[in-house]
Amino acid sequence: MAIEISAQGKGVSVVTLAGQDAGNFLYTRDLLDLAETLTKCASDKDLRALVITGRNNMFCGGRIGAKGLTKASEVAEDLNAILKVNAALNALSVPVIAAVEGKAFGFGFGMTAQVDYAVAAENAVFSLPEMSHGLPPLIVFTYLFRFVPYKRAFELAVTSREISAKEASDAGILTEIVAAGATLKRALEVANQMAAFDPKAMGLLRKFGRESAEVHSRHMSEHAVALMSVMLAERNAAH
Repeated sequence: MAIEISAQGKGVSVVTLAGQDAGNFLYTRDLLDLAETLTKCASDKDLRALVITGRNNMFCGGRIGAKGLTKASEVAEDLNAILKVNAALNALSVPVIAAVEGKAFGFGFGMTAQVDYAVAAENAVFSLPEMSHGLPPLIVFTYLFRFVPYKRAFELAVTSREISAKEASDAGILTEIVAAGATLKRALEVANQMAAFDPKAMGLLRKFGRESAEVHSRHMSEHAVALMSVMLAERNAAH
C-alpha cells in the first residue's frame, strides 16, 4: 500500500506517502488511494489534525502518470486523480501539516504548497520539473499564485530548477524550516497544538481562511485538466 495512515493519539494522525522506488513516486492508483484515505479522514469525528509525510526521508519525487494515452478522455481521467486528492484535502475540516524531508518535486511540491502548515528540513529540495518533460504544470498553477508571485512561479515552472528550503520559504511555500530529520517531530508538535483548540473553531478558521485565500478552485482545476488533456492526447497520438 503506497498510502499509510497511523493514529498518534489525541486526535492526531499521520499519513505517509510510501510511494514507488527510491524517489517515492506516486502513480495514478496511489493518488486515488490517497484521495480515498483523505476522504475517510474527513469522516473521522475524532480527528483534530493531520500530518502528511514521506517514507525514508523522501517526501515525494512526483507523480508518474499513465503512458501512451491517445484519447483526451483517457488523459483527463488520469489527471483527475490529482484533482480528487486536492478536493479531498480541501474538504477536510482539520488542519493539515506537511513534514518534508528530501525531495518535494511536482505533485510533492504542490502538496507542500497547498497544505495549511509546512515544515521542511533545511536540506530539503523543491522543484516543478514538469516542463522539462513537456508537461505544463497547470493544475499547480490553479493555487500556487495564492502563495508565490506570478513571475516567480512562472520562472520556477519554465526553468524546472531545484530550489532550497530557504528559497521555498522566502517564496511563501513553507511555514518553517528545521534541522534534517526533525520535520516529523516538529510537525507532530504543531499538530498537537492545533488539536487542542476547539474543533469547530479550528474547522471554521481553516474553511474560511482557505476560501478567502481561494486556495482551491474546482473550476480552474477542471479547466486545467481539459487543456492538458487535449494537448497530451494530440502529442501522444502524433508519436
